[in-house]
Amino acid sequence: MGIAGLPSDILVEVTARIAGESTTPLDDIVSLRRSCKVFRDATAAREVGRCMAVDREWRLHWWDKERFLSVLGECAATGNPEASYILGLEEICNRRGKESGLRHLHHAMKHGHAVAAYTIGMIMLRDAYNLEGIEEAMGYLEGCSAARTNSKIKIASVRREAASVVRRLTMRRWRTAEPAAPCADPRCGEMETTEAWDEDDEQRRFCSRLCRWKHEYRKFVQRI
Repeated sequence: MGIAGLPSDILVEVTARIAGESTTPLDDIVSLRRSCKVFRDATAAREVGRCMAVDREWRLHWWDKERFLSVLGECAATGNPEASYILGLEEICNRRGKESGLRHLHHAMKHGHAVAAYTIGMIMLRDAYNLEGIEEAMGYLEGCSAARTNSKIKIASVRREAASVVRRLTMRRWRTAEPAAPCADPRCGEMETTEAWDEDDEQRRFCSRLCRWKHEYRKFVQRI
């Protein structure tokens, strides 16, 4: 039995796996699309766009940004959280579209993207002008923290990934407004054990939730 005789769901599953695991997913999907009719139909499935590893196509951002954004838009429409995340930061960092950018980030977060939740929290903490805004920002960050606890991912890994995407998207400086006045307690933020290293913020002692996330905000900005 040839490829044409395979069930369509098997073809879509194979194509989606290639889109998610290839080091050059876009080139491979284009090649499959041109190879024959059955793969042309399979590559058009929503599942393929949802699984596309768009984070491996950063070279396209520099070579042909409009095409890169077009691919992201198509993949985001299928429920690809990484595509929604990158689109959200593109809007916020380069197009002054905070409202539309946050919509993309929320979409990514709803599909389980922990870094999107972290980034929403950082943006809201930076821009908060009252206690209600600060509380809302900390709610996103603590939700991200709970997700990390369940998946054993450390905050430093989330911070590095978020900062990396911002650096790749724009050369503009992140607006570094201090979210609140510094803590007066000189021991706030100290390591609880001498065996911990600087990135291990789970081992730090803070006098309040706000101090904990102010510290994280500064660490994030330093990486950018």
